[in-house]
Amino acid sequence: MSSHPRIRTLAREVFSPEGTDRLDLIAFAFLLIFGATVPLLYGGGPAAGRQAMGGGAMMPRGDILLELFAFLMAAVTFLSKSRLRSLRPLMVPLGAISALALFGCLQLLPLPRWFLGWAAPVNLRIYHDSAEILRLFGRPSAPFPRISIAPTETEATVLLVLAYLAIFLSAASLLRTRSRRRLFAATIFVSAVLQILFALLLEGRGSSPTQEEDRLHGLFANPNHFAAYLEVVLALAFAAIWTEVLVSGDRVSPTTEGAERFERRLLPIAGRVLLWAMIAVGIGATQSRGGIFAAAVTTATLLSMALLHRNVKFPRRVAAAIGVALLGGILFVATTAGADPLLRFLKLDPRDLAYNTRVILWKTSLQAWKQFPWLGSGLGTFREAFRRVQPRDLAGLVEQAHSDPLQLLVTGGLVGEILGVVLFVSLYVLLLRAWRRQKHREEAALILGATGALFSVTLHGLLEFNLSIPPIPALLSGVLGAAWAASRTR
Repeated sequence: MSSHPRIRTLAREVFSPEGTDRLDLIAFAFLLIFGATVPLLYGGGPAAGRQAMGGGAMMPRGDILLELFAFLMAAVTFLSKSRLRSLRPLMVPLGAISALALFGCLQLLPLPRWFLGWAAPVNLRIYHDSAEILRLFGRPSAPFPRISIAPTETEATVLLVLAYLAIFLSAASLLRTRSRRRLFAATIFVSAVLQILFALLLEGRGSSPTQEEDRLHGLFANPNHFAAYLEVVLALAFAAIWTEVLVSGDRVSPTTEGAERFERRLLPIAGRVLLWAMIAVGIGATQSRGGIFAAAVTTATLLSMALLHRNVKFPRRVAAAIGVALLGGILFVATTAGADPLLRFLKLDPRDLAYNTRVILWKTSLQAWKQFPWLGSGLGTFREAFRRVQPRDLAGLVEQAHSDPLQLLVTGGLVGEILGVVLFVSLYVLLLRAWRRQKHREEAALILGATGALFSVTLHGLLEFNLSIPPIPALLSGVLGAAWAASRTR
């Protein structure tokens, strides 16, 4: 019965922290639902996804529900008594993402022909050609010329950018206590593990280990995107492991016996390592080359950074034990995932890169950017921009550049690319500075994990279009908001 008061105390810390009200509680419930169901909010699954390369019917957009949920959560949050601390430290990243949204709005505005002729001549020519075609069909009213060559797509992209901002600010405001951050992370872990288990149970296996059907995709149409989603969770799981490593020593004393020491210190760490391994197995089962590489590099980087933190002073034997534990986890993942991911790596012959479809997409995307060098073709309009220069021998409908920076370069031009670089660089600077300054061990571990999530998605995004799949940047925004809330803990 002694556990009942503890449970009541924990529930009070989570649902009734100081300075809260009913609206704050409702907003926090929305945030938990978001963390658990973000792929479903997007309408994830193969049936809802658009085909990246030809052959598939165009499906309706799945981002409207996610946007409505994000804006509703933000509205309830800011109507409640919950208040963010000073946003001045976030001035650069908030300014960059707001400027990117405003830039998208600028791309939607009807602009003078003399300005478009000077800054975006190809965009003006497209509208002129469209007007000529409409006149041939007896429609004298032509659309006003603007930068975006597909305004509907740009409108949707601007709304998504604002939704990510709303999620970040809501999480940063609502996750102001350690108990809430723990529950938010636990919700994400349970959701990810359930997605992996259901995917392993329900997705059929092909007759050949190299067939595309054998790759785990979960609620995503593309296995690479499921891997990117799990990369965010994997970095968060590393933060959970590192928190336990840092604080588990407080549960024992020099006089604690061996069995009790094992129960109090090693068992909790082992449980979190098992969680990390399960998520890593899910990434391995996707057989995503970029995802596996990004997860491996991120884990090694996070371990190196964690050991170098100024508040961490481990004996050599402890550091060696941590390395052996992670090595064991990696071996467990390799054994569980089997040889399929390795076979996919070995199939990539560097001599064939010039003929690789993805390399052809990158080269052609650069040609598309040269048509819209300064202001882009309009956020979200890569498909329309690429179609103008698509080679005849590249069959199908190409909707993505398979590179996040390259896609932004085409649709936002140099202006959009600069804003994107400023956003990501400023986030890295803020997170690393907060991690170095944070004296609380659990909060420092969470900030480090969020930095790893951002790094992993960035690294994988060099070869994939992860930021174009809303659940991935949406979940990343929530994790970064939690990290920022942790950084404000004194």
